[in-house]
Amino acid sequence: MAAGERLTFNLYWPSGIPLGEAVLQAAQSGAEVRLEATVTADLPQHHVSYNFSSLADPQLCSLRFSETLREGSKTRQTTYEFDQVRNRIRRTQDGQVAELPASPCARDPLALLYHFRRQLAAGSLPAGGTQSAGTFYLGAEYAVDYQALASETVKVGVKAWQGERFQITATGGGSVQSLEVWFHPESARLPVAVRVPFSLATFSAELQ
Repeated sequence: MAAGERLTFNLYWPSGIPLGEAVLQAAQSGAEVRLEATVTADLPQHHVSYNFSSLADPQLCSLRFSETLREGSKTRQTTYEFDQVRNRIRRTQDGQVAELPASPCARDPLALLYHFRRQLAAGSLPAGGTQSAGTFYLGAEYAVDYQALASETVKVGVKAWQGERFQITATGGGSVQSLEVWFHPESARLPVAVRVPFSLATFSAELQ
C-alpha cells in the first residue's frame, strides 16, 4: 500500500457539479514512507490549492509533516518536526516556533490515514460501536474515532462503488469534524468515496 501508490479523486459540489481534484500518493524511500496529498478546487470567491507532505518511519510514526495552504492571494505554510525519542513536536508557522508534547508514535493526519488502512487490511480493527482510531497532530492533538457501518454501493459522482462505510470523527482544538469514508473491500482497502460536511456545503470525493 505504501509503495508506489497514486490515487486521484474527483471533487464535487452537493449538486454533483465538479469542484476540483485531489491526489493521494505514497512511496517507500529506504526505511521511510513518504506520503503526499494535494487538493485543488475553485470556490465561489477564490481558487484554493492545498499541499500536505508527510515523512514517516515503517510503523507510520511521523518524522516530519508540512502543509502549504493557498487561498486566493493568501498563502500559509506550517511544518512539524516529530521527535519520537523525546515525544515532542516542533511546529514552525510564519516564523514562529512552538514545541508541543506528544504521545509515543505520534502521527500526522496522512500517517494516521495510512495506518488506519493498514489495520483495516490486516483485519485488526475492533468491530462494533464507536472505536478509537488513534490520534493525530495538526496544531493540536485530535482524537479520532470510527464506527463501521453497513457495506453498501455508493455513488457520489459518475461511478458506483461497493464500499465498507465508516463514520470517522476527529475531536480536538475546540472543534469536532465528522466525515464518511467508503473503503473498497479488497486487500489494499482503497478509499473510493468520501463525504465531508463544511459550513459552506457538504463536499464529496470519488476515486477516478
